Amino acid sequence: MISLLLIHYSCVGRVLLKNVELNLEAFDKLQLPFSLKEGRVGILSIKVGHPIIISLENVVICACERDDHEWSSDSVERREYAGKKVKLHAAEVAKFTRRVSESKTGQSFISYMTAKILDSIQVSIKNVHFIYTNKQSDSAQFVLALRSFSLKNSIGPSSGKLRGAQVNKVVNISGLGVYCRTSVGTIDSVIDPQFFCDGGCDSNKFDKIMVPCDVAVSLVVNRAGQIEVGVPQYSISLEITNLVLQLNEVQLQHILIICDYLGTWPLREKYGRFRPCASTLCMKSKGWQKKWWQYAQKSVLSDIRKRLKKTSWSSLGSRILDRRKYVSFYKKKLKFIRQGQPVDKDIISELEQMEKESDIDDILTYRSIAERESQEWENSCNVAVGRHQNAEGTSAGARGWINWLSLGMLGAGGTEDSMQFSGVVSDEIVKDIYEVTQFHPMSSSEGVGLTKNGLFLFAIKFNIHQISATLLSKTYDKETIQIILDEVNMVFK
Repeated sequence: MISLLLIHYSCVGRVLLKNVELNLEAFDKLQLPFSLKEGRVGILSIKVGHPIIISLENVVICACERDDHEWSSDSVERREYAGKKVKLHAAEVAKFTRRVSESKTGQSFISYMTAKILDSIQVSIKNVHFIYTNKQSDSAQFVLALRSFSLKNSIGPSSGKLRGAQVNKVVNISGLGVYCRTSVGTIDSVIDPQFFCDGGCDSNKFDKIMVPCDVAVSLVVNRAGQIEVGVPQYSISLEITNLVLQLNEVQLQHILIICDYLGTWPLREKYGRFRPCASTLCMKSKGWQKKWWQYAQKSVLSDIRKRLKKTSWSSLGSRILDRRKYVSFYKKKLKFIRQGQPVDKDIISELEQMEKESDIDDILTYRSIAERESQEWENSCNVAVGRHQNAEGTSAGARGWINWLSLGMLGAGGTEDSMQFSGVVSDEIVKDIYEVTQFHPMSSSEGVGLTKNGLFLFAIKFNIHQISATLLSKTYDKETIQIILDEVNMVFK
């Protein structure tokens, strides 16, 4: 994710990194609608202790809409597979969580671990700038600026009723604002600390869209490992004193262009690999009409082929063969993992290729079949032989929970060479996880903690004392429309 230009480690357990360059390809898994061109962190400090203190300063991220070469088949497939791996990891972690916490008894392992992590860290971020350049509108640059962000433990009385089994954190955001710059300049010239000053700034240099404001956020996480009636697992309360928004007709036009780009982005991501270069349309070179008709034809045919592959009888045989092939390779992978051995590279390569060509739902189905068959095969083995093998593999079993948590959840699947978190979690590993994380689930009657609509997971509350929205006329230099709202309250559950 990062390349380091200067690293300093002190004896007190503090790591200091300066001029950190972000690896932009690592963000492909997020499948963002724009392209990241630059990312850097001026200072990154991590102090190990209790709590762990993480500090970042001078964070700059630059983005713009994707170029034509980024819509090529290879680039799109790389982003698709990166995003698919993230979704597969999330599905496997959810399966792992259900196995560990036994959700049927009303436990929540994820909220328990989230609370433990939040209880042991503090975060401080200063001077953050996210710069988006709109190429379609004379290189207009929109900047989301943040003066400071802090995550720390709550001090003083809370507005809500707290329990001993809850973690209460406070997030203070200072100087959150958005401004627009229409003149062309370097990245450093776009960033100006005068934006945060109360006295204002040179309007010719940049115009404020959202005047810098302060945001107070209260976060409460349930760490009891027990879902209580009427108590959400995560409770978030956000408060803003004064939110001031202002737009002129030029900025509004730029924003509408960006919204149009975001609206067409899913189609470009899906069909952009077939699209001819945009210059053929602008220059109208020889045969440009034929190229664009071929683009439409390939796009329609790709949808038809995907649909027929899943529904047609002619593809039934190939689907059955794909399922058998994936299940076979995945069972071999599980065998390597259970034996504590590195997974063969050929198996990893075959699985990766099949995962690129298959849907996520199909992959999860294949994995469930492989895990069930592997578990049935283990259960049918001789009990005495199993005990003998367990006795010989005590050292490997002692570190099994570490493999599942540290390697598995990070995508290594229990071995250093494998690429996915996989397999059925044994009772021994579950017991080790309970002991190490001090997670002691309590039995409860079925349905405890569930609302009539299901699990009470989130409770989000917004409280904005005043919102002022103004539409300005740059031509006539006056206000056209102004809307003021007092005491805006919203609750989501």
